[in-house]
Amino acid sequence: MRWNFFKSTRRREEDLRREIATHLAFAAQDRVADGQDPEAARRAVLKEFGNVTLTLESTRRTWGGMWVDYAGALLGDLRYAVRLLLRSPGYSVIVIAVLALGIGTNLIAFALFKALALTPLPGVADAPALHFVYSRSRGGGLSSLSYPDYRYLRDEHPGYSAVAGASMQPFTLGLRERQLRLVGEFVTGNYFATLGVGAQRGRTILPSDDINPGGHPVVVISDGLWRREFAGDPDIIGKPIRLNSFLLTIVGVADEDFRGAVVGIQNDVFVPVTMLSQVSQFGGGNWLDDRHNSWVQTFARPRAGVTLARARAQTEVLAARLAAEYPIEEKTIRAFSMPFWESPYGAQTYVLPTTVLISAMSALLLLVVCINVAGLVLVRGMSRRGEMAARLALGASRPRILRLLLMEHLTLALPGACVGLVLPRLLEPIMASAQPDAAPLPLYFNFGPDGLVVAFAAALALVSALLSGLWPSLKGTRIDLASVIKDGLLPHSGRKSPMRTALVVCQIAMSFVLLVGTSLTVRSLEGARRADPGFDAAHVGSIVLDVKAGGYDEPGGRRFYRQLLDDLRADPGIEAASLASTLPLTLVDYGSNPEFAIEGHTRGPNEETHFFYNVIAPDYFRTLRIGVVAGRDFTRDDDPAAEPVAIVNETMARRFWGEPARAIGERIRMTEEWRTVVGVVEDIKYARINEDPRPYVYLPFEQMYLPGMTLQVRASSPSFPLLEHARRHVEMLDPNLSILEARMLTEQTRIAFAIYDVSARVLGVVGVVAMSLAALGIYGLVAYSVKQRTHEIGVRLAVGARRSDIVQLFMSMGVRLGVVGAAIGAGLAVVVTRFMASLLFGVSTTDPVSFVLVAGGVVSIALVASLVPAWFGARTDPLAALRHT
Repeated sequence: MRWNFFKSTRRREEDLRREIATHLAFAAQDRVADGQDPEAARRAVLKEFGNVTLTLESTRRTWGGMWVDYAGALLGDLRYAVRLLLRSPGYSVIVIAVLALGIGTNLIAFALFKALALTPLPGVADAPALHFVYSRSRGGGLSSLSYPDYRYLRDEHPGYSAVAGASMQPFTLGLRERQLRLVGEFVTGNYFATLGVGAQRGRTILPSDDINPGGHPVVVISDGLWRREFAGDPDIIGKPIRLNSFLLTIVGVADEDFRGAVVGIQNDVFVPVTMLSQVSQFGGGNWLDDRHNSWVQTFARPRAGVTLARARAQTEVLAARLAAEYPIEEKTIRAFSMPFWESPYGAQTYVLPTTVLISAMSALLLLVVCINVAGLVLVRGMSRRGEMAARLALGASRPRILRLLLMEHLTLALPGACVGLVLPRLLEPIMASAQPDAAPLPLYFNFGPDGLVVAFAAALALVSALLSGLWPSLKGTRIDLASVIKDGLLPHSGRKSPMRTALVVCQIAMSFVLLVGTSLTVRSLEGARRADPGFDAAHVGSIVLDVKAGGYDEPGGRRFYRQLLDDLRADPGIEAASLASTLPLTLVDYGSNPEFAIEGHTRGPNEETHFFYNVIAPDYFRTLRIGVVAGRDFTRDDDPAAEPVAIVNETMARRFWGEPARAIGERIRMTEEWRTVVGVVEDIKYARINEDPRPYVYLPFEQMYLPGMTLQVRASSPSFPLLEHARRHVEMLDPNLSILEARMLTEQTRIAFAIYDVSARVLGVVGVVAMSLAALGIYGLVAYSVKQRTHEIGVRLAVGARRSDIVQLFMSMGVRLGVVGAAIGAGLAVVVTRFMASLLFGVSTTDPVSFVLVAGGVVSIALVASLVPAWFGARTDPLAALRHT
């Protein structure tokens, strides 16, 4: 159809040309018949008829094909721009590279934002539209819903088309020759349907699997697990696997992209909640019936037209009914709805604030890039004054020339965007290097380029072309033809350009802000690494074991762990050994935070008494070198037959008893069991290095047995092969028991610095690019000034000026620009960095070291960047310069 339109237009245009030619020929013949000279007759006829080309164009517009002409003109401009830029490959490569850095850095920030907010759950349709439902304690803390409360909302909420729930937990997969540590979810029967996720093989978990507790031993596995551990077996459906030593049947393989309902976490197995008591490492007990046990992370899909405000109001009504029918003292709000991105579970909680900072810095960098490119275009535009003057003299309008110039900038920006599309892939090694091999959770972010990223790259290319090319193009078309004819093509008056100077100063100032932000982030990372976490991780090894997966029941598991600790403590190369259910500095809090009651203490109306706890064996504090402030450590005598005991940290002791020593002998209650406090220990950093002191409880392993524990072993000397010896002791006791993980504690706790590490790495790239662009901007302006003042340089040299004087003249210009830009940038940085306060650790937003280092760096860069063009200017041939008239 389109080709027929072009053929029809071409035929009509040919017919029109023949008709006009015939008309002109007949008119000329009439004049010749009247006795006029043939040549004079032809000129007279043309004069009388008017512009033939204009007539053709006017007639063509009446045919409705104006867009074709416009497209053709744009295509012609594009061809001309490509040919012109190919003649200047050096200039083209520099501009494309600079734009690629600016656009690519923004694409990195956008890819991270997309992975956290726009498409946070791969394989889930419209994930950001989901609502999450949580409860709130009297102290304001958020917690999940109990299973009975979840079912009440699922059945009664009028604003949600579906309400589902899940609980992420560790699993041990038993293979033929080894065991594998996995992360998975216990899911409700409508979990997959609510998320809109299907199965590429078999089926998903169905509502029929969510009826009888213990009656549905089935599992759905992820595509990644299927391919990694089962080699993509096409007959996998119906085969049995062991999870936490319990036999389950594989009924499905989830869609290829799906990785669970927690942002940033790779979940590999999905088990019905009805199998919780049989499969969970934490038992499960009566979790399906207990309204006091909050463990179901609940999410919902709103019905069409239901806003968040309306859903919240409906949730509040149901929460009030729950509180009236089933009152729970420690809960102030039984359920309330929140948008997806506010959910406290998932990577968006920790990484999204950093992403906002990186996005703001990247946008600022793109502005610096555009200003820089504008400066380069201005320098290059000096050599095209003759071309622009000729076009104007031949009748081209300023809008027509402006369109041509903007097309040239777009021709440069599009390749820059294409190159920039590759840069988000840099996030993968950056994130991988920031995450230790022994990270407690397998991380996954959806960084892959898709239509959304490509569209954003195209938009950035268009914006970059306008920002970098509009002002230079307007200036390039504003040419006085009389001055060009009179003074020549190159201006040599040495006039100052306030606008151009202001742009460079602005660029330096913004680069200063970027560099200060980078320096603050890097110093935060250094501060976090130097900070005292309250324990000594040096020379401590951690080995994760799960004796339940190895076939041990509770009595057998107790005997195994007891014998293992005895053997390790008898080893002369080992200073101390213990067990713990939770490692320190894991970035997120593991386990549950139940309600604790304090004997003799009346809880305030808004007092938070939900605390996290750790199950440990004797010698844990000696192994990690955590000081005992009062009382004693746990001993082997703190067994099930003895009085239930607990140890609390110093913050908890001071909060409830005033002094640590007064806490000894007092009692606390978790669930229904009272425990006597027998010790108080120093505070440590439990999850994050920047967390505030908080109450924490330790419970003895002998009284709260768990099959999955982490062995903590301290070497007696730095050179001792700790992990090898610990492995050997485990193998001597049971050669068939798999060691799930074996790492030094220093490596495992690196995850606590991951946020600072990623921020420092990404902003470090931004800072280096900003520093390079600042140098390029100063170089461009000084080079432009040198070219403008070529005639003046020749005069100075001719009358006896030394070449060193010429160098000093232009270097002083660059240094002045650096000083002024740094002064303005310092003022801006004081204001801008205030928004970084929550993302910094151990350094203030006005850190003098950062400001001084950046100021010195900017001035030094200005000095070096202005030296090169100044040196070339000083080498100008006076005779050649004087001919520049």
